[in-house]
Amino acid sequence: MDCKYITRITLGNTIFLLSVLIFLMNEFGVFFVGDFFAKSYLNDLIAPLIILTLTKFLLSFYSKRIYEFSTKQLVFFFSYISIIFEYLLPNLSDRYVADAYDLLAYASGVMLYHFLIKKKGL
Repeated sequence: MDCKYITRITLGNTIFLLSVLIFLMNEFGVFFVGDFFAKSYLNDLIAPLIILTLTKFLLSFYSKRIYEFSTKQLVFFFSYISIIFEYLLPNLSDRYVADAYDLLAYASGVMLYHFLIKKKGL
């Protein structure tokens, strides 16, 4: 399969591009200054969209076909980031804090990926 096609299908996805834009705006404090939700949970919500799309791009690029994640892989991804960011890192460093609402944000982000990117085949 053509590499340009794979790039356009994966990295050209509107949801992915909006997610990256919102992530950068939130990181640099462009729109969401002082908003508790945006400061605390917005990046946790959209990070799965960005990470999964970039991973899909890399897997598609190297396999020369559009790669699709199975539901089991999405559940594994959610479990993995939850364990790393909400259990392991908070126990290893004072910089990280475990928060149950982060789990909800990660789960919502994975579901958004499943329904907005994976299901539509965009």
